[in-house]
Amino acid sequence: MGRSQPAVAAHPRILEPGNITFLYRPVGTVLHPRSSDEIERAFFALFPDDQVHHRNRLFALAHGYFPPIIPDQDLPEERDWAVVARIDRNPSALIADLDTGFPTPPFRPATRTRVPARIAGNGRYAIVRHGDHTYLAYALCHPTRLGPAQHALLLERTGSYLIVVKEPSMPSAINLRETPSYPEDLSEAFDGHGSIPVDPTDFLDYRWTQVFLVGAETRLEAEPGIHLTPDVENQAAKEALRHVYQQAERIKLTTHLDILRPVLRGELE
Repeated sequence: MGRSQPAVAAHPRILEPGNITFLYRPVGTVLHPRSSDEIERAFFALFPDDQVHHRNRLFALAHGYFPPIIPDQDLPEERDWAVVARIDRNPSALIADLDTGFPTPPFRPATRTRVPARIAGNGRYAIVRHGDHTYLAYALCHPTRLGPAQHALLLERTGSYLIVVKEPSMPSAINLRETPSYPEDLSEAFDGHGSIPVDPTDFLDYRWTQVFLVGAETRLEAEPGIHLTPDVENQAAKEALRHVYQQAERIKLTTHLDILRPVLRGELE
């Protein structure tokens, strides 16, 4: 017998809370990108509060920006694929090196030389079940004022995405040679469907899991109907960001490149 789908809740139910970090990498060897056209890939990292039962995950998006969130509209531009590029028990190791081996868009062989990735924002997230859907909701703590970096990535101060997990054999915009090694109960949860809600969130603890994101709302109280306190920071996020800040100091000393400007000042760097 397969895993039965969880009962639909009339009220929003937080399946998983934690901290989120948004990142991007400029195209090729561009040190100082000036527009979204010079951003090669966007990432986000999830650091769950429950470090016993879940992994820290790094997601790579198919494009260099996040799906725009335009309430009450449902356009093709508002959706995108993302893949779990890396999982790690060690939060610092998760984002220490973003050269995950993915080809650069449009899926050409990756170059050997990579400029450092930048952090564009950090804060809190929650994966929420509301009705028939699951949502990835976030609220930024930093930067305190949005700027060109966040605008280029189409990030808002708060936002939510409808999120579903793809059945591994179904086609997507990200063609991978690998598939996630789900246990039998998770595999059977698809029950013939091409995609299902991310409930349980255990699906995200497997490398190569693909998810589909659709822009939902900028007001979390409207959808999925929750409130997040963005300045709450768990220990995993603290460790990861401490490592990045130390790395940023070394990079600044050797190259005069300040990779923290996007998260501290909102500037595109």
